[in-house]
Amino acid sequence: MIKINPIKKSDYFKILQIEQNLFKNTMIKKELNNFFSQSSFRIWKIEEDKITGYMSFYQVMDEVEIIKIGIIKSYQRNGYGSSLIKELKKLNMKKIFLEVSTENVKAINFYLKNGFKEIGLRKRYYKSKSGIKVDALRLSFTH
Repeated sequence: MIKINPIKKSDYFKILQIEQNLFKNTMIKKELNNFFSQSSFRIWKIEEDKITGYMSFYQVMDEVEIIKIGIIKSYQRNGYGSSLIKELKKLNMKKIFLEVSTENVKAINFYLKNGFKEIGLRKRYYKSKSGIKVDALRLSFTH
C-alpha cells in the first residue's frame, strides 16, 4: 500500500540519495536542514516497502509552489508522481504552480496529464546540459 507522509530527519539520507541519482543540481544535507527551518517548506515522501520518491514544495497561505518531484527511475511511470499530485490537491489550495524547463518534455506532459495548464514562459531561465540558457514553462493548477 502506498503511503504519503512528510519526511523526517531519518529520511534525509534516502531523499538525498534519490535526488543525486536523478538531478544535476542536487541538495546537500546542510541545505535540507536550512529548508526545514522555513515554516513554509515541505517535503513529502511516497513509500511502499521503501521510500520510492518525494515532492518538495512551498506552501504559503492558499498557494503552493512545487519545487521538485523525484521518483526512483525503476518506479517512474507507475503513478507515484500522480499520487503525490493528487495528495497535494487535497490541500484545497487556490493555486498550485511550478516551472519546468521547456526541454523537459516528459515532465511537461506529466503535469498537463495531471490537470496543469500553461500560464507563461520565463525566457532563458535554466542552463541546459550543453550550457545554453533555455526557457522555463510556467504551469498552474487552479481549484
